[in-house]
Amino acid sequence: MNEHNSSRTSSTGVRIHILLAVAMVLVTFSFALGQASRNNPVRAGQARDAQARRQVLATDDRRSDALRRSDVAPLRKIYADDYTLVTPAGVIQTKSDQIDDLTSGRLQYVKIEVRERAVRVYGDVALILSREKTDILRAGQQVGGDIRVTRVYKRFGREWRVIATHASVIGQ
Repeated sequence: MNEHNSSRTSSTGVRIHILLAVAMVLVTFSFALGQASRNNPVRAGQARDAQARRQVLATDDRRSDALRRSDVAPLRKIYADDYTLVTPAGVIQTKSDQIDDLTSGRLQYVKIEVRERAVRVYGDVALILSREKTDILRAGQQVGGDIRVTRVYKRFGREWRVIATHASVIGQ
């Protein structure tokens, strides 16, 4: 009986040693993976940029939807306070000009069809370069068309806001 207990104790001891060895390997492996991601700023930067691109595109989609619906509430949040728009006609408008024109009905975005869109992220600033087919009415007259747009977004805290837009009509 004493021999049986001795065998059980040594078997338990071996199991504990094996479990400890496995645990040490897992801890070492986890630590190495953590170090690799911390020591690889390129990979971490790419992940941040990919997330920023998704956020900017989502904000840009909300902006387009709000314009189509003439819903100024989301636009008040999306446009930075010092927002500037250069229209295809070369007219410079502020955030207030754009909001007032939409509220009064002088400006209507009947259709915005994004045909191309690329995002570039530079830290807290992002650029959207797009081609859009638009039907825009200003005081009842068509001012839209096939346009190239450069839109500049800036991150304020956790939110991306448009700080500038420049639009040019694409020649026929």
